[in-house]
Amino acid sequence: MSKEDFDSYSDEEDIEFVSRSQIKRETHELQEMGEFLVDMSKNQLANIPLTPELSEAIVLARRLKSREARRRQIQYIGKLMRNTDMAPINQAIEKIRTQGQRHQVLRQQSIEWAERICQEGPSVIEDFLAQFYHGDRQQLRQLQRASAKEASANAKLEDGKKPTKVQIGKLQQCLLEAMELQ
Repeated sequence: MSKEDFDSYSDEEDIEFVSRSQIKRETHELQEMGEFLVDMSKNQLANIPLTPELSEAIVLARRLKSREARRRQIQYIGKLMRNTDMAPINQAIEKIRTQGQRHQVLRQQSIEWAERICQEGPSVIEDFLAQFYHGDRQQLRQLQRASAKEASANAKLEDGKKPTKVQIGKLQQCLLEAMELQ
């Protein structure tokens, strides 16, 4: 190769070198995202902008019972995703993940509020309503009284009997609904 050939090559546009390891990492990431899409609920999946071909592949992967067939289908989904614009899909997935995280935080807070209401009584209901104004005061008071009654009945149970926690569960659900409306 002469010096002129080398100089003409270096003047050309730089070619971006991608290692095989990088390609494998990207492929693996797409397969993980494909598996995440397969494991989503139908309602969540409906909010993600998918191509018809990708959507069909995901539906098929859900129906497969064989572990190996499912693995191959997820690989195929990853292959399809290589040729798809991933920006809108990533945005939709991130939105779903943050909603799920928010729900988990609110659920934990509702459990803590329910425990406080059961232990400290109606004064905590007023504190809750000051913070989350969508709550129904009358329903919360009824559920607080019912859970207190249930707790006293559980305290009188004989050994070996399982205590019920129906009313505190209803109280937690009522609190969670009020918190989600905020």
